[in-house]
Amino acid sequence: MSDLIPDAASSRFTVFAIRKASSEPLLQLNLPWERLMADIVEPYDAGEMFFIDGAPVKATDLDRLKILVNRPGFDGRLAEINRGMRVGEPESKEVYAKQYNVFMDAAVRYYCTDVTSQVVSAFKTAVKPKLSDRIDKKLLFDAAIKLVIEGTKAWSGPQ
Repeated sequence: MSDLIPDAASSRFTVFAIRKASSEPLLQLNLPWERLMADIVEPYDAGEMFFIDGAPVKATDLDRLKILVNRPGFDGRLAEINRGMRVGEPESKEVYAKQYNVFMDAAVRYYCTDVTSQVVSAFKTAVKPKLSDRIDKKLLFDAAIKLVIEGTKAWSGPQ
């Protein structure tokens, strides 16, 4: 399997986006492959509205969109950040609350790997051509996962 996405079927993905109208990041955390395709990639590609972090967006609203695969340690770091806002001295909780975006950005950069191009390529070559055929989406997503694995193997070089 690939170093980037060791097991796409059980991997979880994070979507990081920046709107053109705001510098505040939007994060959608821990998406399984099927939800990533159905909730983010398919509507993004079609120019339809979709939601990131509860905010409705269209592809034209975004300045940046990254699809990241979560690596080991990510869930633990998220728990630490969220715990820091709930437990401890008020001053400490205030720091976590005020700097939440900074902590999250650091966690995403350290514990996630950008796989945007591999995911978009898999969607365009394996999923999108089949959508009009009305084939079971689960079957399509499984095919796309295989394509991502093979593509990331080739991209990451010999193993």
